[in-house]
Amino acid sequence: MSRKREKTTIIFVNKNQSSNRPIQVPSSFVQHWKKYLAGVLASFVFLLGTIFYLTYSRATIELSKVQLAQELQKSKKESASIDTSSLKKYYLSIDKKLLTINKYLKARGIRQIIPNVGGEQSSDILSTAETGEFYDTHLDKMIDYVAFTPMGYPHLGVITSGYGHRENPFTGESVERHKGLDIRGRYGEVVKSTASGRVVTAGRRGGYGNCVVISHGNGFETYYGHLSKILIKAGQQVKAGEKIGRIGSTGRSTGPHLHYEVHRYGKIINPRSFLTLE
Repeated sequence: MSRKREKTTIIFVNKNQSSNRPIQVPSSFVQHWKKYLAGVLASFVFLLGTIFYLTYSRATIELSKVQLAQELQKSKKESASIDTSSLKKYYLSIDKKLLTINKYLKARGIRQIIPNVGGEQSSDILSTAETGEFYDTHLDKMIDYVAFTPMGYPHLGVITSGYGHRENPFTGESVERHKGLDIRGRYGEVVKSTASGRVVTAGRRGGYGNCVVISHGNGFETYYGHLSKILIKAGQQVKAGEKIGRIGSTGRSTGPHLHYEVHRYGKIINPRSFLTLE
């Protein structure tokens, strides 16, 4: 049997008290009206908060759309500003220079740095990143080859005796084979390594007197003879242009000078080919 809910009659009377209208509501509404009012207010506040959040989120999304559109437009303008024709000419110019360097190296019996660099063989340009990475890799190889290949003068002086056959400097009567170059210098002047490498010999070596021999790891070895003083030790790593000794007249020598040799895979070659890039 269902239980009847208690009800309370509320009478609304107009200002003139000329009419009234009774309304019946559950008694619990009257007894707990504060709780119901608080619930209604809480629901109202929640609804306002939800409306505000949705409005703010929509505004944020719209702003993000505008910013994204601006970034895309900026990227398009930057892409359009790149002159691909000039960029291609620039890289072709680099190709030609690298090919010229390869010719110089090849003339000295050195393996080429870049066998096929592209250039005119390629009609399209790769992305900037790909092209940059390509040249960066091969330019690193070029630096490595140049650093470990004998180039230039170990001492800036006049060449007094060249590579090949010459008269015996002691008797002047017989002909002998001269394995390198004699470079004039004053006693104690600095001698430098013509390439990076590891010191194989740093001491007395027969007719060479005080001698330094450097292995450059690519088939090359360089000899520096008749030194008055040696500034490095065997097993030491040296860099191109590093001071390794001083001019002297030790060993089979008629006066202060530097005897300089270049060997390639055990074969003695003319050092003149390595004094300049011409």
